Amino acid sequence: MTRLVGFTGAFIGIGFMMGIRMPAWASALVLAAELFVVGGLILALPFSYMLQRLNYELRWYIVTDRSLRIRSGIWSVEEITMTFANIQDLRIRAGPLQGWLGLADLEVSSAGGGGGARPGGKHGGTGNSHAARFAGVDNAQEIRDLIVERLRRYRDAGLGDAPVDIASAAAELLAEARALRGAVS
Repeated sequence: MTRLVGFTGAFIGIGFMMGIRMPAWASALVLAAELFVVGGLILALPFSYMLQRLNYELRWYIVTDRSLRIRSGIWSVEEITMTFANIQDLRIRAGPLQGWLGLADLEVSSAGGGGGARPGGKHGGTGNSHAARFAGVDNAQEIRDLIVERLRRYRDAGLGDAPVDIASAAAELLAEARALRGAVS
């Protein structure tokens, strides 16, 4: 996006300077400066693409039955894991360009996130150590629905569950251990 703005500014500048009457040496100097800027922008395009591609390749998201994990970063890798016990807020946000491309960001906030930024940086792009962000995903609503369903399942479990029979659980564990020992030997 910044490259597009740079190109637009450079071409508007060239057009503007061509319409102003000035000495030949000044006109040549301005044109050379504008061409230098445009050349720099063109040379920066492959590197910009490479960084965006690396950012895409090195970013991943996992939603399990108990938590979600987000890992991102090229130079400094950040990883955040949030359990469903602490999740309090889910928000889908999309800017105009993201909406046009069919993308959105899903922001997940957890308990204890008083809104203050963490010293030394930001986490997940939100500036809050108790927040994570699924950045630029094309299925933000599906991810949100999955997390809401897992939250509902997590919160329904607990005190109302049937009591666990410890003896039968231990017997199952013993049977599994014996089967594993038999498979190994």
